[in-house]
This record gives sequence, structure tokens and C-alpha cells, in this order.
Amino acid sequence: MTTRTAALVAVLAAAAIAGGLLAATNSASPAPRASASTVTCSTPRGGGPGYDASIGNRQNGRSVCVATGERLLVVLSGPSPSAAPWRAIHVSRAGVLQIAPLTLMFRRGSTGTNFRAVRAGTVVLSAARPACGPAPSGAPTCGAVERWHATVIVRAARSA
Repeated sequence: MTTRTAALVAVLAAAAIAGGLLAATNSASPAPRASASTVTCSTPRGGGPGYDASIGNRQNGRSVCVATGERLLVVLSGPSPSAAPWRAIHVSRAGVLQIAPLTLMFRRGSTGTNFRAVRAGTVVLSAARPACGPAPSGAPTCGAVERWHATVIVRAARSA
């Protein structure tokens, strides 16, 4: 085997391994699970009148706690108004958070959803957006995707 052939074989082997790793990281897998007893979570407050808590880009990968009956506002913003917007926020499990009316308007490139905590439990909220701006017609696109997720732990409201 010549040096050139050996180098080509090494490059092809590395590409095959990288492709397998990329496929493994992009494959559909269940959302991360969290247990209310093992996760330390923050209790974000604010969001304006009618909202008990608010989270956004900065809570990516974090856990937050709310009580049943509280409203959680989730707002995700792109780096600029012309950036590709976030897609709809996905809830990993039904019955814990319920979509509530949204009384806000967002700037271009932002996505928001208002949730009401209806039952104790744990869910993962997730969203994605194209990381690259739109390409001119016929030009290649980068295909990169920015992902966001936060674990929401809903605890039973304390009785007064």
C-alpha cells in the first residue's frame, strides 16, 4: 500500500467515525429525565403582571420550579431581529403544564409561550432554531441548529 493510499484510507475511516458520532448525537432520543427530589432548581420570579415566573435563553440546560396554579412565561430570543426565529416550544409530557393565553407581543425573531402549571410533575421544555441566517436562493445552507431546553419541576401549591 502506498503512502497516498494509506492516507486516503485513514481520512475515509476518520470521516466514517465522525459521521457515526454525528448521527448518534443527532438521533432522536427521549428528553432528559429529572427527578424533583434530585434536582436543585431556581424559582424564577417576574415576567410582568399576570405571570408568576419567567424564563428564557439564560436558563438553557437549567431546572426551574413553579407551584401548581402559577403561570410560567417562556421567551426565547434570537441574537438579532433578523436572525432565524425559534420554533415552537415543545413540552415533553402532557398534563403537567397547560398552554395559557398570551397577552404579550414579541419583537421579530422571538418566540414565547405562556404556561399554567396544572399538576405536580416534571417536564422538559425544548425548542430549536436555525443557527445560520437564510441563504440566498440556490446557495448552500449551513444546516446548524441551536437547541434550548429547561427542566420545569411543578410542585404542589402550599396551602395557606
